[in-house]
Amino acid sequence: MEPNATAGATATPTARRGLADSRVLVVGVGALGGPAAWHLASAGVGTLALIDPDRVELSNLHRQILHRTSSLGTDKVVSAATRLRQRFPTINIETHATALDRDNFPELFGAADFIVDATDGVAAKFLINDGAVHCRRPFSHAGIIGFLGQTMTVLPGRTACYRCLFPEPPAPGEIPSCQEAGVVGAIAGVIGALQAAEAIKYLTGEGELLADRLLTYDGLAGRWRTIHLARNPRCPVCADEHGRSTPTDEMADRPFSSTGKPRYGG
Repeated sequence: MEPNATAGATATPTARRGLADSRVLVVGVGALGGPAAWHLASAGVGTLALIDPDRVELSNLHRQILHRTSSLGTDKVVSAATRLRQRFPTINIETHATALDRDNFPELFGAADFIVDATDGVAAKFLINDGAVHCRRPFSHAGIIGFLGQTMTVLPGRTACYRCLFPEPPAPGEIPSCQEAGVVGAIAGVIGALQAAEAIKYLTGEGELLADRLLTYDGLAGRWRTIHLARNPRCPVCADEHGRSTPTDEMADRPFSSTGKPRYGG
């Protein structure tokens, strides 16, 4: 049997064709992006584009399932692509070993059918939101820290965006870093898998998306919570008068790093 012979086996024939013709951009291939990319590939998504400027580090391997000790020092996108191709040899994977910034996001976002925000830097999350709204591209936001996780799906122009919740980035030092608060790999796996599910639902037109809903998970309490959202008419990015604005210089000039300050770290 081919290693990926069962890819997309649970989807309908029409849904499988939709996935095979789809292109998903995964921004960050660490704790969240690893499981998200794996499940997208296993579902039969035709093209995965991976972007991350960092290299594989030993201190991150406990939560980054696509990488191995043999890949230490390798670009994360190269390490992830190698692992995915070994398991799913027919998938098309594009790698970008660079930071997302105001210069490259229009091309990368414009080519994507769906975007997965798997970063852990505050600047990255605001840039992804602003860029996706500008390009009118749906995306899944997520973040984790310790035993806590959250995720939501944004349909630009139709549902609440990240800035509807958090209009401005927090002050430096306000949010603990991954190194300070820690990240539990199991929580990253749960939330990353949910991001993949959201992308699959969007691409196949099946199910109900986490749009206008923030889903949170407290792993210590074993509790899920759904927070209902609404578009902010004064949102600095997605409000009608701002909906086609470009990302702010403040955020767009700060490329993401997987060691940056997270709202929820990945």
